[in-house]
Amino acid sequence: MTNSVRKSIATEAMIDFAVEVYQEHLEEASFLYEQRLTLFDDPEVTWEDIHDFEERLEAHIDALVVGEDLALDVCKQQTTEGDFGELHAAVRVFCRQNRKDLVLEVLEELDPDDTESMQAFSDALKHEFPEDWLDDFFQMLPEDDQKTIPILADLFGYRHMKEGTALLKILADTPAGSLSKVIWSLGRLGDEGARGPLLKYLLHEDESVRSTTALALLRLGEQKTIDNCLQEAPVQSWALIPLGLGGNRSAVKVLLEQTRAGNAEGDCLMALGLLGDVSAVDTLVAHLTNEDLAKAAATALNLITGAELYEEVFIPEEIDEDELFEEELEKFKQGEVPTRPDGEPFGTTITRLSQKPEDWQGWWTENKSGFNPGIRYRNGKPYSPACLLENLESEKSPHKVRQLACEELVIRYGIDFPFETDMLVSQQKQAIAKYADWIKANGSRFQPGEWYFAGQLMHQ
Repeated sequence: MTNSVRKSIATEAMIDFAVEVYQEHLEEASFLYEQRLTLFDDPEVTWEDIHDFEERLEAHIDALVVGEDLALDVCKQQTTEGDFGELHAAVRVFCRQNRKDLVLEVLEELDPDDTESMQAFSDALKHEFPEDWLDDFFQMLPEDDQKTIPILADLFGYRHMKEGTALLKILADTPAGSLSKVIWSLGRLGDEGARGPLLKYLLHEDESVRSTTALALLRLGEQKTIDNCLQEAPVQSWALIPLGLGGNRSAVKVLLEQTRAGNAEGDCLMALGLLGDVSAVDTLVAHLTNEDLAKAAATALNLITGAELYEEVFIPEEIDEDELFEEELEKFKQGEVPTRPDGEPFGTTITRLSQKPEDWQGWWTENKSGFNPGIRYRNGKPYSPACLLENLESEKSPHKVRQLACEELVIRYGIDFPFETDMLVSQQKQAIAKYADWIKANGSRFQPGEWYFAGQLMHQ
């Protein structure tokens, strides 16, 4: 065997080895991306804990970027042959390598009915999109395309790209499946000229469109939205959370009447928690006895009181009969739950807000005198921008609470920095620092415990 042949074989072996390494990087990146998606609503994982997963994902993306052309070839292959997590990682690599052509190729092949791949592609752009590509992508906007419009709407709204206000021009012709994305984005972009055109979508036949429209209009400071939600809340579930985000004491009355009529649901209780009126406390405590509503009631109570009453509970693991041995299955059918070798049942012990009525009733009886029924509260303090900042910062805040606090800062006080609770943790911390600086400089303009909308004191 000649030296040249040996060198050729060795080179091929090195290439094969490198390809395997890059495939492993993609597989690991895919796993971490998919895992990250599940962490936002995991009660045992704080929002800051997610940073560790992001750092590990970043290491794999970086290794693929360093791999240059060979890694790009592997990424290209896996965008069609791999799973949606590999597609996500590959598109992020393409963005960092300034390969717009490869990103557009992936977009061309995307199936708009494949929601996981569509979201993975969109997430990649939101995190990595190079600003100097904007003009070319912007020109794609007028296309009546069920792939392009929602992806670009997501990007423009997420990054607060003001050029995205052009979405208003295509609003009337937007396909039904993309309408919520476009309206969501317009709410993020802050163009008050969108108020009028959006109002009619409060009457849209699709409930998700009505809900998204209400949120967008509240962010844009449209007072008529609150009046609409006050009318709709008794019969339309979509109006409940928007009413909690932008309503006043009249909203409290409407929601309490709904609970007394036996029509309470989780969003109704959450809206009462957002509004922060202590007249709702007794009603919320009463709903802790309802297993389906106890979590929402406890969250709402904690939003108002800041009592931080926790309990440890065992959550049994769901039993998949197909995974049981024949003997286990027979016992299970007779009511005997499978156990671990130590005799303990399968499941996890978690710490959560207490759902025991006696815990909350006892605390409220002892502390009620410290609350003024004439004002609203958040975290046990008179409601203010600083209280909402606490909700964003706290590791104890559930993902949903952080999402709502972000909306409240915009809707109540007009504080609008680009912020989403699924941003990278490092980016969230930078945005939170901006909020903190703004509140330090401007917070004294607002009377704690009073009702505000779009930065203005509301009429009761």
